Amino acid sequence: MAKALNGDDIPVNALTIEKRLADIWREEGEEHDDAVTRAALWNVVAHTWNAEQHTFATQILGRASASVPQRAIVIRADPHSGNDELSSWISTNCHTISDGRQVCSEEVAILAAGERVAHVPPLVASLLLPDMPVAVWWVGDLPSEQPKYVETLLDPADRLIVDSSQFDSAEDFALVSRIAEKTITAPADLSWARIDEWRTATAALFDPPQMRALLRRMRDVRVVSGGGASLGDRSEAVLYAAWLEAQTGTVVRCEFASEGTEPGISSIDIRFDDHCSATVRVDRERNVVLAASDGMSITIDHVARAGTREVEDLIVRLLKRPEADRVYVKALRVATEMAARMAAA
Repeated sequence: MAKALNGDDIPVNALTIEKRLADIWREEGEEHDDAVTRAALWNVVAHTWNAEQHTFATQILGRASASVPQRAIVIRADPHSGNDELSSWISTNCHTISDGRQVCSEEVAILAAGERVAHVPPLVASLLLPDMPVAVWWVGDLPSEQPKYVETLLDPADRLIVDSSQFDSAEDFALVSRIAEKTITAPADLSWARIDEWRTATAALFDPPQMRALLRRMRDVRVVSGGGASLGDRSEAVLYAAWLEAQTGTVVRCEFASEGTEPGISSIDIRFDDHCSATVRVDRERNVVLAASDGMSITIDHVARAGTREVEDLIVRLLKRPEADRVYVKALRVATEMAARMAAA
């Protein structure tokens, strides 16, 4: 069993996962006393559709466990496979702390194919550590055509983490919005976390009393982002515009433009009905977002200076926020409508 503490994957029968994990810790305690500490603050379930996503999720959660210890359950589901299969492995993610001891988090990998995919939700539910919050990270596109499967897997979840940069239809936003409104699962979005500094800079711009009067006089907004013109490429721009509309209560015309290849928002222009304007842009050399309007300039430092777009950093940030983000849920409804209009255009 020492292999598991070295990060090796140990094949196990799905029905004996919990017992084999207990064996690891019992044997480790007998051999090394207090040299290794078992730790978990969350149950984190990562759902993937293929081998590439599975490897990606495993690596991300392995690094994230250094900041947020967790029992990670990484699922690879292939419902279209012609073979019915259910396989599982166990391992650990260990990190050395200041006094030389190792803090280890458990990881369970599940591969389900064909009709065995239906067994995934109850198996996952049986593996969740009790009295501990549950986050489900959906890697890739949400299966909006399989709402029952999603809802069953999310039934025990306190948090759903998605990445709308992977969305390909307005129905993906709509599904997340329905989950927020009809269940106790609180949604979170990596793309929403990526625009933290843009929302902070914009809010600071309108904080002075002389600027607040302009909020109700917004006419249109132009958001420029890198990459292509797909919904996923423009997810940050859509979420920003949706946030602006939801928070101000003002319906504005939105223009989404693509420039360059670097993902994410690069600039925002807000125009008002008296022909004045405001701009928000990124200065990548200084690593700041700059906001200006009518001769008044404000500089807002990035929320996180290093690696703000790294997925493991965003995952950790979202897991460290204990409460639901009501502003995101509010903006999500508007984003769904905007995405639908984009598709119809």
